[in-house]
Amino acid sequence: DGSIDPDEALLGPKEKALSLLRAMKADGSRIKPNVITYNAAIRACAEAFDMDQAFALFEDLKEQGLEPSVVTYGSLMTACERVGNLEAASKVMRTMREEDGHVKPNEVIFGAAISCCRKAGEGDRAYVLLQKMMKEGLSPNTATFNTALMAQFEGKADLQAAVAIYKLL
Repeated sequence: DGSIDPDEALLGPKEKALSLLRAMKADGSRIKPNVITYNAAIRACAEAFDMDQAFALFEDLKEQGLEPSVVTYGSLMTACERVGNLEAASKVMRTMREEDGHVKPNEVIFGAAISCCRKAGEGDRAYVLLQKMMKEGLSPNTATFNTALMAQFEGKADLQAAVAIYKLL
C-alpha cells in the first residue's frame, strides 16, 4: 500500500540493508540475495564506518557460494579506508591477489587504499601503492595523486617523495 513502517523509517541505511538481507535469507523467502545485494549491504556498512560488519558480510557472501566482484572488493576497501585500518586494507589486496585472482584492483580500490595509507600516517606506503597502480597500467585521477601527495606531509614529512609524486602528476 506504499505506507512506511514507522520503525523502518527510523533505521539508517546500514540497518535497512542488513534487515533486507536477513529477510531475503529467511526460510520461505522467494527472493534470495545475490552479489549485488551483498555489495549494497557491504557499502552501507562502509558508509556507517562499520568495517567489522562489512568483513562479516564478505565472508557470508562467500559462504553462500557467491563470487565477489570488483564492486565487492571496492566496497570492502572503502570500509577499511573510512576507519583508516591499513592492516585490513592489506588483507583486501592479498585476498584479491591470492584467493580471487580473476578480480584485479582498479582505480577505485587503489584510490581507497592510498587514502587509507594517508589516514594511517603511512605516506611511504601511499607512494608505493601509487607507483604499483601506475605499473599495473591504471591511471590515477587528480584526487588520488592529491591524496598520495598529502600523505607525504602528514605523519613524517617526505619532501623527496612529494616531489616525485608531483613529477608523476
